[in-house]
Amino acid sequence: MQLRTIVLFDGQNLYHLAKEAFGSGGTGPVHYSYPAYDIERLADLLVNARPNRTLTQIRFYTGVPDLRIDRRWHTFWTNKLRPLKNKGVYIYKGRLNSSGQEKGVDVSIAIDLIHLTYQNNFDVAVIVSQDQDFGPAVHLAGVIAQGQGRNVEFESCFPYGTGSLSDRGIPGTTWVKIDQNLYDCCLDPKDYR
Repeated sequence: MQLRTIVLFDGQNLYHLAKEAFGSGGTGPVHYSYPAYDIERLADLLVNARPNRTLTQIRFYTGVPDLRIDRRWHTFWTNKLRPLKNKGVYIYKGRLNSSGQEKGVDVSIAIDLIHLTYQNNFDVAVIVSQDQDFGPAVHLAGVIAQGQGRNVEFESCFPYGTGSLSDRGIPGTTWVKIDQNLYDCCLDPKDYR
């Protein structure tokens, strides 16, 4: 039996963790200095790392600064996300304020995880993030699935390397470390800057 697998990306979390893990303190290759990952390729590799899983949906969440605050990053994210949306990837663009703080992203991921569980849309949820705040949402999603008589699996996938500050994933999930080789296999050849 194939397990329906969804991948939920916390885009800013992935970018910052990869930069921290592999960026060599800012002296590493340039592709660690911006979100140079290929979302579709990474989702595909994470899903197919385990047998009997079928990728059914990719969901990508990130904060995007207002054009008036930061034209460069606004343009980058617009250019990177538009083709993905056209391919059927669910995109959530929250706000990114002038101090770099996201607004609405984590809450949207948590709510969507609960909603997707309630709607019986997956058997495996792969959350590409190390954010501990998702623990309660994972727990509640598990309770909902159990009440429906279903067993669901949750994975927390995150870049991990010599510069990483923590090896802990989201509570209630199986922790999957994305090493530098896997991350580098998923670089997007297009530079949207």
